[in-house]
Amino acid sequence: MTVNEINPGGVPTHQFPYAQTLTLLRRVLAEPDAYGNDTYTDVSVQVHGCVVQPAGSSEVVNFTDQVSTDITVFIPYGTEVGPLDALVVNGTTYEIQGIPQQWRSPFSGHTSPLQVRASIVTGASV
Repeated sequence: MTVNEINPGGVPTHQFPYAQTLTLLRRVLAEPDAYGNDTYTDVSVQVHGCVVQPAGSSEVVNFTDQVSTDITVFIPYGTEVGPLDALVVNGTTYEIQGIPQQWRSPFSGHTSPLQVRASIVTGASV
């Protein structure tokens, strides 16, 4: 897709010139376990044209030693991403937090990329 090309949603969009390719781990419902509980399996999908921005990090040291690191990822409009999915960025797996946001300009009709929040929590907790 090039600049001003029509995306799968049928409206104009733009690409980032220095975007990167990420792996989306799509969580898909699998067979129930022996107790009838839902289980999931990961399906890897390569997503081109993504931008990753750091979104902060925090540390909890009260009765624990835990670090949470957040990122904001911009993914091409029309990509199917859900709150159960995960993203692999430079070999690190981040869990998607919340519902990915997408919007279209009411002035130009151009679409923005999906805005996805993701985080990784490391360390121990009590």
